[in-house]
Amino acid sequence: MQSTNNADSASLDSISSNDAPIAQLPNTQPQPVIIIGSGMAGYTLARELRKLTTSLPIVLVCQDSGDSYAKPTLSNAYAQNKLADSIANASAAKMAETLNLTLLNFHQVTDIDADEQFIVVRSLVNEASQTTLAYRDLVLATGAHSRLLPNLAVNHQTIFAVNHLDEYKSFQQRLNTLKSQKSAPVKVAIIGAGLIGCEFANDLIGQNTGNQTADITVAVFDKAARPLAQQLPSQASIMLQDALTQSGVTFYLGTDITSITTNVNKNIDTSDNATVTISFDRDNQSQTFEADIVLIAIGLVANTDLAASANIAIASSQHINPTITHLPRTVQQGIKVDAYLATSAKHIYAIGDCANVMGSYMPYVMPLMNQAKALAKTLADPNMAPTKVAYPAMPVAIKTPSLPLVVLPVSGQYSDDQLYWQTTPTTDGMVMTAHPKDDSHSILGFVLAGKEAAKQRLTLTKQVADWLS
Repeated sequence: MQSTNNADSASLDSISSNDAPIAQLPNTQPQPVIIIGSGMAGYTLARELRKLTTSLPIVLVCQDSGDSYAKPTLSNAYAQNKLADSIANASAAKMAETLNLTLLNFHQVTDIDADEQFIVVRSLVNEASQTTLAYRDLVLATGAHSRLLPNLAVNHQTIFAVNHLDEYKSFQQRLNTLKSQKSAPVKVAIIGAGLIGCEFANDLIGQNTGNQTADITVAVFDKAARPLAQQLPSQASIMLQDALTQSGVTFYLGTDITSITTNVNKNIDTSDNATVTISFDRDNQSQTFEADIVLIAIGLVANTDLAASANIAIASSQHINPTITHLPRTVQQGIKVDAYLATSAKHIYAIGDCANVMGSYMPYVMPLMNQAKALAKTLADPNMAPTKVAYPAMPVAIKTPSLPLVVLPVSGQYSDDQLYWQTTPTTDGMVMTAHPKDDSHSILGFVLAGKEAAKQRLTLTKQVADWLS
């Protein structure tokens, strides 16, 4: 059963004949815990496991190099002049040595046999090399990949999507090349005014600080009428838009993009002319925008193909049951897991950006950390009762220096018409707290806008009920 699994969101085009796996396929007794994926979820779980047991064999399989890095740094690295090669904090070999695990980088898992408890592994360097590997327990940490517009492919020249270090490296190199060759500012168009789109917009425009002339211009497009429309109440969203606009970002909101066309007849390596035409409808009028680079930032798609090929249950459009958890209402995607991170198949678990935990999909760092700690306890000693994952209320920091934001989503138990927001201005922003309409003393969530408001993060978080206990 072949899979088109895109684990680790790595570009297979980046693998060269000089790449080689750092380890051979193991023959371990007892059977190992196998982790598929070398992102933050995979490595965090391995670290937590090693805190609890030094003898348990661990095998980590990944399609990319296996170098360790923190993915959240990708959307605020450019203004800090961080080269892509400096973002990785440890090589695959170093991670394998430190965590005492077998790391099979540049390998793809093509099949899972959940009944017989083995996986089929194929080398991406030597495609003739394929073998099976038995497991005691299997953990899917396959991550997510960038959602793309229909009929639009990433070409690493004019169209980019960044959800992996290799993708950021390609984007950074192309942007720097254009900056060095063009006499006019490089025009960057970002499709998507959500969290990642706004973070990248602020980061790219931020590199102009201190320059007499701008090296980069940034335009952000979205169907929504305001940025972060799904995450922020309107007052906070408008404040963010104003702050980013003052920093130099141009917004094209309420737009319906009809086409994005690369001007292939132009010399895109040296021309000062724009190389991409974005056609869109806005206010019942057809318009066009010329750009040098387009960055797609319209969300994530959980990597579930491998799990689905093994008949493991995948989340669909059902909503969470508000009588069971206090989890926020989210999009429904990912590999379905219960409170123990267990999938519908025995001895197979899922964590991180590929997992839908108890009906909630939250591809953020803090949920991942809590998942890894709980699952490590379950896997470290199979003779002990499994450990449930626990979620306290977990705020999300949005890295927009023009207006720093901290957001604590409201429990899915409440609809918008059951809430009211209380706003308190600060010296550089505001504090917004969400309350039930019939209980002004209970805090359900909040938005902290500005550095002064952010100081209340810990105090307010303690007043919100745990999401999952």
